[in-house]
Amino acid sequence: MQTADFDHHAFEHGQQSEEDKKLLVKFFMKPKQDNAKSLEEGRPVFTDVEYIDIKIPGDRTGGACRPATFRDKGRFPEHYTKFKQRIEVPLDGTPLAEWPLITRSLAEELSFHNVKTVEHLSTMADNNVGKFMGLGTLKAKAVVWLEQASKESKVHELQEQLAERDERIDNLEKQMEQVLAAHKAVAPVESSGQSPAPVEIAPSLASELDEPAPKARRRRKSKTDGKIQDDK
Repeated sequence: MQTADFDHHAFEHGQQSEEDKKLLVKFFMKPKQDNAKSLEEGRPVFTDVEYIDIKIPGDRTGGACRPATFRDKGRFPEHYTKFKQRIEVPLDGTPLAEWPLITRSLAEELSFHNVKTVEHLSTMADNNVGKFMGLGTLKAKAVVWLEQASKESKVHELQEQLAERDERIDNLEKQMEQVLAAHKAVAPVESSGQSPAPVEIAPSLASELDEPAPKARRRRKSKTDGKIQDDK
């Protein structure tokens, strides 16, 4: 029978989702001895078993590391999917090392205690915060910093949406100008209802076209002098 070395009441229905967001979760494979097969074969036989490692930010000794259960896979579906795809789940948030309000040495110390992001720091339990001198003030700054960043993010998002809207309006106006210009160019011809003007022919060419073609002349030999004459 498996025993849990963490507070399972924190993950009861209604609290599980919010509490799980604070955890560091990792699935991995670990060889485990199969006692039944080892006894049958007369030698140590191991099989790969899916394990889950759960760590609590700010608590170096808490958490759990044990064979993964069906409930674990359903409880952390994203982590398990990434594990099956052999993709490491990236940290979700701002790394403490990139936060300008904390020293590098303190960021490394907190990372050792599984506090790796500003988000982890903002959600640390008070009893874990009390283990570090002055960390309560820093946690409060983290909460304010995240709230301010969220507000600025919404402003930037609104500005981007307005810029995209203005660009669409400009494109529509340009298209309308092109359509109106094309319509003005075609409208005078359609409104007149006239056929295209006939092609003018030069007078000299017209007289030649109206004149009948000359008849062919026959040639004959004169009976008197023997010369050849054309018939008229």
